[in-house]
Amino acid sequence: MRDSDYPFLDWHEPIIDYAFVFTCEAGDKVAGFIWCYVLAEDDTAWTVHALVRPEYQKRFFSRRLVNAMLATAWVSGIDRVIVEDSHTEMLMRVGGCETDDGAELKLPHKWG
Repeated sequence: MRDSDYPFLDWHEPIIDYAFVFTCEAGDKVAGFIWCYVLAEDDTAWTVHALVRPEYQKRFFSRRLVNAMLATAWVSGIDRVIVEDSHTEMLMRVGGCETDDGAELKLPHKWG
């Protein structure tokens, strides 16, 4: 996050040890990260965040990657994932629905 000047670093850095982190690689390079936190008010929901390196923008969220993350969430006891930031549009494309706070996707779900 620090190397990429992530704008929400101050909020995420102190709690990243409590996140489920997916490191996404392209060959021998790190393309980005997806990390998820269990919501304090609902332990069956994850809030999802992502950081994509600029050179992988627009080709990062593949069906394979998204379905792997959704399957991991589901087998971890998660019933829905929530996105509150700039990736709301992506969750809507996958099949999520708009909420007052962003978007949510009920699980189990497979992006076909």
